[in-house]
Amino acid sequence: MIVVITGAIKNVGDYLIGARARKLLRAFVDEDIVDLNRFDGLSQHITTLNNARAIFLCGGPAYSKSMVPNVYDFGVDLKEIKVPIIPFGLGWSGKPFGKPDSFVFNEKTTTFLNKIHRQIGSSSCRDVITESILNRQGFTNVTMTGCPVWYDLESIGKPLAREPIKKIVFTTPAKPRLLLQNHHLMRILRQEFPEAELICSFHRGIKPDRYTSWKKGVAYQLMAADAKRLGYIIKDVAYGNEKIDFYRNADLHVGYRVHAHLDFLSRRHPTVLINEDGRGQGMAQSLKLPILNFNDPKLIEDYKNALKSIHVGEVNDLENAVSFIDDHFLVMKDYLNNIASQI
Repeated sequence: MIVVITGAIKNVGDYLIGARARKLLRAFVDEDIVDLNRFDGLSQHITTLNNARAIFLCGGPAYSKSMVPNVYDFGVDLKEIKVPIIPFGLGWSGKPFGKPDSFVFNEKTTTFLNKIHRQIGSSSCRDVITESILNRQGFTNVTMTGCPVWYDLESIGKPLAREPIKKIVFTTPAKPRLLLQNHHLMRILRQEFPEAELICSFHRGIKPDRYTSWKKGVAYQLMAADAKRLGYIIKDVAYGNEKIDFYRNADLHVGYRVHAHLDFLSRRHPTVLINEDGRGQGMAQSLKLPILNFNDPKLIEDYKNALKSIHVGEVNDLENAVSFIDDHFLVMKDYLNNIASQI
């Protein structure tokens, strides 16, 4: 068997990453998977970890300055773990935004990455920015496989959908300070598609709890109230991948959530992403899609143009991204087949 370590506790995007990663690993590496959550404490599972063929690290954003111990803390000396540890589709945290060249790991993280990269043929990362960060810091045995969410196995080889836009999912930002910008983008979307059913989806939920501060919770509730005034249906999709099953019946995604964007694209539906941080920008650069950053003075103009292009069916950039995903699926398959033969 293999062990997959994920970190899904609230954000539905993390649940989606885990689900797609496990499906790929079952298809190409091993059908027998033990799924562990890094937030539950890993030290109690050392026997299970050492009985595995390999340990796959999934989800994130994993590559932060203090990846060890803040993201991955095994609770023991790494010498006690006897099997390969393989980063799978991990990505840069996106901070500092727009400055990946200034990003560095702390000493513990560098030591950890040095150890695991010596034990494997190659790690897997999700985008070209992450790849460049790792290469610059000395980790050259890295394969840019793309994010596991790129690959909906049932959709590989299918073209971008061309159905009329009747149902739209809008995903809200994580940053409370984008409350006003969020309002403008929802209003413009309503104006561009006046006949469409609009759904406002909250990937991290709406109300504060142990994983969402009061400050953020209040901002999200204000966003929800604003969306309702604009005629949107409100959906809290936190805490479970099944919460976004309705995405499969929607024709378009617009908004800030990277994994909603990738989910739609993987299933060949159009999508417009606004980048809150370097994670979205890494996806845009990798897939050669327009870069719409939250802090760009031209954001509103570019956003309107992107919506109009989709409305009239001018979607060459999205079609090219779909073709890139199909072509890059061969990279992902080769990577996983090689891993399966090595462990």
